[in-house]
Amino acid sequence: MSSLDRPSNEPPLLNEQAYNPEAPSSIENLEKPQKKPGLNRFWWLIPLVGVVFAIGGISFIRLRDKYSQEITVAEPAPLTVRTVTAERDSIQAWISSEGTVQAVRFKHLAFDVDGDVTYLADRDGRTLRAGDAVRQGELLAQIDDRTLQADINQAEAAVNEAQRQRGVAAANIAQMESQVVAARAQVAQAEAQVAQAQAAQNLAQTELQRYQQLFEQGVISASDLDNRRSTVQDAATQVAVAQAQVAAAQAQVSTAQAQVSSAREQLQATESQIATARARLNQAEVALEGTRLYAPFDGIVAYLNIRENEYYSLQAVSSQLGNYQELLNRVPIVIVDPNQFEVVADLSAGMSDRVRPGSTALVTEARSPQAGQSGVSLTELAEIQGSIYAVNPAVSPGNRAIQATARIASGSANLQHGASVTLWIAVAEQADTVVVPLNAIAFRARVPYVFAVNPETNTVEQRQVELGIEGFDRREILSGVQVGEQLVTEGQSGLVNGARVQVIPERFTSHRRTILDGSK
Repeated sequence: MSSLDRPSNEPPLLNEQAYNPEAPSSIENLEKPQKKPGLNRFWWLIPLVGVVFAIGGISFIRLRDKYSQEITVAEPAPLTVRTVTAERDSIQAWISSEGTVQAVRFKHLAFDVDGDVTYLADRDGRTLRAGDAVRQGELLAQIDDRTLQADINQAEAAVNEAQRQRGVAAANIAQMESQVVAARAQVAQAEAQVAQAQAAQNLAQTELQRYQQLFEQGVISASDLDNRRSTVQDAATQVAVAQAQVAAAQAQVSTAQAQVSSAREQLQATESQIATARARLNQAEVALEGTRLYAPFDGIVAYLNIRENEYYSLQAVSSQLGNYQELLNRVPIVIVDPNQFEVVADLSAGMSDRVRPGSTALVTEARSPQAGQSGVSLTELAEIQGSIYAVNPAVSPGNRAIQATARIASGSANLQHGASVTLWIAVAEQADTVVVPLNAIAFRARVPYVFAVNPETNTVEQRQVELGIEGFDRREILSGVQVGEQLVTEGQSGLVNGARVQVIPERFTSHRRTILDGSK
């Protein structure tokens, strides 16, 4: 029976289907999938496999998301950092203190007496002003000196009177000395007369003895012997008279010598009077000089605080001796030599062993920005340069400080006498060393580190360093950094050793300029 004759509910025979060449083409097309009996036998596996693939796909997607999150945590995106290159340069460590500018040569000119200002120097039809040049010895100002001029006249008269009295005393001395000479001549004459009288007395005595013998022999008469006796007595009287004359002449000598001594004492008294009168004259002349102000050297008027016809008081100046800046506004005239200035500053006593004459010194305005802030370097702020001239080793008892003086070598045109400035002193200096900016150094647990960038791997190495001299915008590295290495200056907070970074290069410039020649 053919396939067409079989009941419809009876399945066709496979063999017949396979080998029946007479089957219609449409039925042949419908039964082509049945050529593989394995698929029809395991058709139920297809939904199962679909479910398995669905579950596997979902699991794969979940695992992929999980592992991609883990990868994101383990390998973060590179951190953006800014770097600089370590350089080799010189570096200085600085200390600073407020100081006062003063000219090396300056003079405060003040009157020594109170009075009205009667004169100020003339400059092309106008009175003297601050900033005018002056010449050494020039009379700059004067106050009323009439009273002192009268004192000088009186002192000169006293000197003249004393000198006149000295002349009288000297004449008296000469007269007394001549009297002494005359008295001594009388003494000599009287002594000669004494000698002559004594000789006559001796002769008369000898003749008396001879006559006595002749009288005894009866050769002469008694009257002749009496005559010889009278001669002896006369001779003795002459001797006594001559000796009295000697005594009188010696008394005259003593009197004359006493008069000479008195005259000399009078002369000394007149000399003392002259000295006293001259002292008073000198005092009056000095006081007169105190009414006049002269230029001590060629210079410039830095301060002028007086005017003609104004009253000047010593108290107005002396009351400001403790405040120098206010004193400059009270003292009549201040003359400065503008060719050289210096800065005087008080330093902590502990700096005495660090500051030495010859140390580099820079000067900035007292209110200028701090060096190292906002990229401003000290050498940009300090156009005034010099060196330490002297260091006073004595410690002031009030503020326990030492005083340092810096002489200015360049930039003095920007200075004014009495101005307040900041004095910077190099207390340590190192040439030809490795330097990096301050923000390239990070401290962790008080240990200094740098983050050096490896340009091949774009990773950073956290490296401990040994620090040296600290400047304002940079620091010396003694070990741990080589010249040319790239160091992170911005972005260290999120860095760890080996972290990947994206570098924004930045050239480190220390703004250094040579201190000695002043070039930028």
